[in-house]
Amino acid sequence: MTDRDGGINEGGEHRANHGGEHSRDHGAEHGGAPDPLPVLRGIRDANYHRPGIRCLRLFSADAPTLRRLVAEVERLRAVHAPSLAGTPGHVTAWAGPRGRVEQFSLLNASGRCDDFSRDHDLSCFGKRFHDRTRYPALSALAGALPHLVNFRVNVLGPGAALEPHEEHSVVRSRTGTVGVRARFHLPLVTGPEATLLLDGDMHHLEAGTVYLVNHGCVHAAANTGATDRVHLVWDMLVTAAAAEVMFGTGAVPDGFSRTPARAVRPTGRRTVTRWERIAPQVGEAEARHVGLLDPQ
Repeated sequence: MTDRDGGINEGGEHRANHGGEHSRDHGAEHGGAPDPLPVLRGIRDANYHRPGIRCLRLFSADAPTLRRLVAEVERLRAVHAPSLAGTPGHVTAWAGPRGRVEQFSLLNASGRCDDFSRDHDLSCFGKRFHDRTRYPALSALAGALPHLVNFRVNVLGPGAALEPHEEHSVVRSRTGTVGVRARFHLPLVTGPEATLLLDGDMHHLEAGTVYLVNHGCVHAAANTGATDRVHLVWDMLVTAAAAEVMFGTGAVPDGFSRTPARAVRPTGRRTVTRWERIAPQVGEAEARHVGLLDPQ
């Protein structure tokens, strides 16, 4: 990680395309299957701080499904210990957590919610959702999402925050293919004081909606409200199967409906001049050839 001086500021070349070509329906001209490559390219472009896809609204949960998910997460939090992002050695500690930042890792080999050891290993193998009987709605959602790398409950307590930091959506597979690891948020409990920063754009994510959030942007999260902000967050390898579900015409998870894939307009701007950064795996020139990944 490095501390970087930045050019994420008011206007200029780092403004995203909030409603243009990357946010349209990419169905083939004559009714064929949607082409995922424009979405991958939009994610790639924003990953390198160029106009592209920063945030997309994808699915909406119906009211009963949202209630079940909220209730199960409340039960889970009551009986399982989280990992704390501010603890030295935590996978998120480098991002500058402030206040109470909890993580419940729900996809691993151990079944322990505080086991984050494989949350970011770029593999969808050797992990599973545990306690399917106790948490059927969470289990069903995880089971409907192909090639998950992780599946987490992230909590920001009142006054908690993650400082600006930069990861990378563009990755290299074990076979050398350049593709995308995409991140998705489903807010369960939130309020207007919960904000998300993406390359200078401020957003508020609504409860019950699944969003693509491009973590290759310089991003930060804050909760200045008086109650916890609770999100389900997961990363997926964008394989053909994952692209069909998330961006195409594949079956959506039970209890959800697909919304037109469209960019989310920001609620404001915040100038960011310094942030923590993980060194990229893939240079921008090499990423010209971004494509679908194979499961790994």
